[in-house]
Amino acid sequence: MPKNKALITIFLIVFIDLMGFGLVIPLLPFIAEKFGAEPYVIGFLTATYSLFQLLAAPVMGRLSDRYGRKRLLIASQIGTFVGFILLAIAGNIWIVFLSRLIDGITGGNISIAQAYVADVTTKQERAKGMGVLGAAFGLGFIFGPTIAGVLSPYGLAVPAYFAAAASFTTIFTTFFFLKETVQEKEAIKSPKTKVNLQEFKKMLAIKPLGTLVIGFFLLNLSFSMLFGNFALWTQKEFNYGAKQNGFLFAYIGILAVVVQLGVLPYLVKKLKEIKLLLYSIIVMAIGFFLLPAIISPFFIYVALTFIAVGNGLSNPTIQALASEDVDPHEYGGVLGFFQSSGSFGRIFGPILGGVLFSAFGASTPFFVAAILITLIYFYLRPNLKPNLKLAPSKT
Repeated sequence: MPKNKALITIFLIVFIDLMGFGLVIPLLPFIAEKFGAEPYVIGFLTATYSLFQLLAAPVMGRLSDRYGRKRLLIASQIGTFVGFILLAIAGNIWIVFLSRLIDGITGGNISIAQAYVADVTTKQERAKGMGVLGAAFGLGFIFGPTIAGVLSPYGLAVPAYFAAAASFTTIFTTFFFLKETVQEKEAIKSPKTKVNLQEFKKMLAIKPLGTLVIGFFLLNLSFSMLFGNFALWTQKEFNYGAKQNGFLFAYIGILAVVVQLGVLPYLVKKLKEIKLLLYSIIVMAIGFFLLPAIISPFFIYVALTFIAVGNGLSNPTIQALASEDVDPHEYGGVLGFFQSSGSFGRIFGPILGGVLFSAFGASTPFFVAAILITLIYFYLRPNLKPNLKLAPSKT
């Protein structure tokens, strides 16, 4: 029961974070335009969150290894609350940038949430636990844009105030219901919090872990081409507007929740994590190959089903594999670097997709993503199989 209560609390933290992120996506262009921002400025503004999440996640993870998960989770949620308040009251574009910067830094708490799940689960349970976090991601992306659409007619600041209020409640939830998992003696043993390029290179040099980090980066890069260019593609090919795209993105989120809460726990019992990861990558590649060939709107849902199922299975599985054979006091740092590699992919994916869209045509980003995902499969298959140990845990 205590473990379930902890997982529910972590689920709420991640859900609120991702709901806020999803809520901001449809609002940012309009908030920025209010202050006279040009489209390229809006592009930089959109990238600010992922950029600072990239920089902050390893630091947040290492700090949680040293000072405890609970303290850092509370501090990060306070930062998220401040970020949304600043967004709501912003009087110029620089305050908007500051709000996204703060929210990006505190968005590094995702790695702490992952480390907490690793702390309270056995190796057999870990993929399932990461799947719960993945479901929080999916639900956040469903509810965030929906809430923005419902509340924005009352003013662009109203959704931001709503997100601030939601993040405020998780501060108290964490304080009262979440127990610390890093004991004082373990925290003292933890290495000093110093994150630098040499440490990142050292992690990449560890064959299984480095392979997974590169694979996670490329998966996020490929998937971000969908989020960065999908609406433009549907507009060009089928004259879809925001309403239709909203339904399509909600469909992706719903599938992610169903897969990670319902399908993933079953498959983890039937397959080893490595096989599950490789199969899910194949499924996602099929979806991306289908998108450029679609000739009717119905088949968009078919392609998105492959993509959403593949992504919904691969993300928690690869994160669970990254925590294998890692000392418990290193979970935060390792998963922090993992989160950073994902953020790096989410920064450059939309940029690369946009360049390909403009230079070679609307469907090109999806074709390139399909090729990349196929290459990921052939990269991971030989590098993971002989190296990762997935023997049952004795805990």
